Amino acid sequence: MPGLESLRRMLRSLTISQQVGMGAAAIVVILAGAAFFTWVTAPSFTVLYSNIDETQLSQVVDSLEASGVPYRLEGGGSRVLVPHDAVYRVRADLAAEGVQGSVVPKGYELLDEQGLSVSDFRQRVDYQRALEGELARTLSAMSGVAGATVHLVIPEEALFIENQEPVTASVLVDPRQSVGEADVEAIVMLVASSVEGLEPNQVTVASTDGSVLHAAGEDSVTVMGNRQLRMTEDFETALSSDLNDMLSSVLGSGRASVVVRAQLDFDERETESETYTPESATPIRSQVIEETFTGDAAAPVGSVGVDGTPIATGDGAYDYSRNEDTTEFGIDRVVVRTMEAPGTVERLSVAVVVDDGSLTGASAPDVAAIEALVGAAAGIQAERGDAIEVSAIAFPAPPETEVAEEAAAGGIMDLIPTIVGALVLLLVTVGLFLMSRSGKKKAKKGEIVEMNQALTGGAVLDADELAAQTAAFGLTDDVIELVERQPEEIATLLRSWLADRRETVA
Repeated sequence: MPGLESLRRMLRSLTISQQVGMGAAAIVVILAGAAFFTWVTAPSFTVLYSNIDETQLSQVVDSLEASGVPYRLEGGGSRVLVPHDAVYRVRADLAAEGVQGSVVPKGYELLDEQGLSVSDFRQRVDYQRALEGELARTLSAMSGVAGATVHLVIPEEALFIENQEPVTASVLVDPRQSVGEADVEAIVMLVASSVEGLEPNQVTVASTDGSVLHAAGEDSVTVMGNRQLRMTEDFETALSSDLNDMLSSVLGSGRASVVVRAQLDFDERETESETYTPESATPIRSQVIEETFTGDAAAPVGSVGVDGTPIATGDGAYDYSRNEDTTEFGIDRVVVRTMEAPGTVERLSVAVVVDDGSLTGASAPDVAAIEALVGAAAGIQAERGDAIEVSAIAFPAPPETEVAEEAAAGGIMDLIPTIVGALVLLLVTVGLFLMSRSGKKKAKKGEIVEMNQALTGGAVLDADELAAQTAAFGLTDDVIELVERQPEEIATLLRSWLADRRETVA
C-alpha cells in the first residue's frame, strides 16, 4: 500500500532518537486514552454508610465481597461507597443479613411524620426526641467527637415560677482524641444554648470510657476560672513570643530568654456620672401669684363652727394678701456612661536573661538599651506597679564537635536523594547521547548519498565514486558537520545552484 510504504520510508529516514521520541509519545497517548476510557466507563459511586466503626466496617466489607458488589473506601475507612444505582438494593440486602452501618439520629424530620390526631403527649415526646437528635448531629460534626448521644429532661411547665423544675441534660460523647477543658466547655455551652430554660450547671458530660468530663451542679465560677486562666496564659505566651522574636533579631538566635507574668482584671464595671454647669443657668419658666382680701366680715380663715362656717373673731375687719414668684432655671448637664471590658492588665512583670558572651565569644550586650527596648515593647508602666529586670549572664557554649557531626551526618543523609537523582539523570543523558551518535553515523551516509543524487540528477553512485566525488567538491569537515546539522537546507541550496548553472549553460 502506498500509504504504508510512505510511512515506513518516513520512519526509516528518522534517527534513532527521533524514533524513540515518537514511540514514547505514542505510548503516552495510548495510556492517556486508556485512562480516559476507564474514567468515562467507570460507574458513579455514592455513600453507602459513613462514620462506622471497625466492627461494622468489617461486616459491611465481607458482605459486599461475598455478593460481588464493587465498593470503595474513603475517609480512612470511615465511609463505604458503592455504585449509585445499587445503593438501595445493597442497603436492603445488608439489612436482611443483619448488617447495619452507623445509625444517624433523626432530628426535626420526626415532626414531619405527625398527623392531625396526634395527642399533646406525643407532640411533646416527638419534639424532645427531635431536639435530642439535632443536638447529637451537631456534636458529631465537631472534629474531636466521633459520635454523641444527648438525653434531655424537660419537665412540664408549672403554674408558678417558684415551683418550676429545672431542665437537665446528659451528653455522652465518643472522642477521637483526648478532650480538653475548652472542648468540654464548648459542648456544655452549645447544649445549654440550644434548649430553652437549660442552664450550663445543669448539663452532665461523660465520655464512652466512663469518665465524667462535666458534672451537673458545678457552678459557672469554675468554668469562668478556667477561661480566665487560659486567657492569662495566652496573653503571657503571645507577649513572650513577640519579645523573644525581637531579641533574636537584635542579638541572634539563642542569646536571650524572656518570661512574662501578667495579672489581668476580669471584673466588669459600668460607671455613670452627671456633670452640671451652674454658670449656664437660663430661666425657662416663670410663675407669679398675687392674692389680696380686704373686708369687715369674718375672715376667710380661723375657727370653724358647728355648721361649718368660720367663727368671727375680733372686730370683724381683716386685710389679707399673698405674693408668690416662681422661676425655673435650666442648666447644662452631661451624662457619661463608661463600661470597662474584662481582661485589662493590672500588673505586668517581665524577666529577661541575655548572654554576656564570656563563654560563647559573642559581643557583650547593652543591658540598659535592652531594658529600655523591652519595656517599650511590653508597655511597662511604673505607676501601675509593673516591673522589668534584665540580667546578663554567661550562656554555655554549644558543643561544636557534636553539632558539626550531626550537621555532617544530617547533610549526607539529606543529599542521598539528590545524589541518586543526579546519577539517574546522568545515565539517561549518556544513553540518549550514545543513541543520537549512533543514529547520526547511520544517517550520515544516507544524507551524503541524497546530496550527491541531487548533484548528479538522481544517479546512484557506489562508495568509491561517492568518496571521489565528495573529495572533488572539496567538502571539508566543517561542511560535513554543517550538512549533518542542516541537511534539508544544504540540499535546497545545492539544487538552486544547479538550477542556476543549467540556465547559464542554456
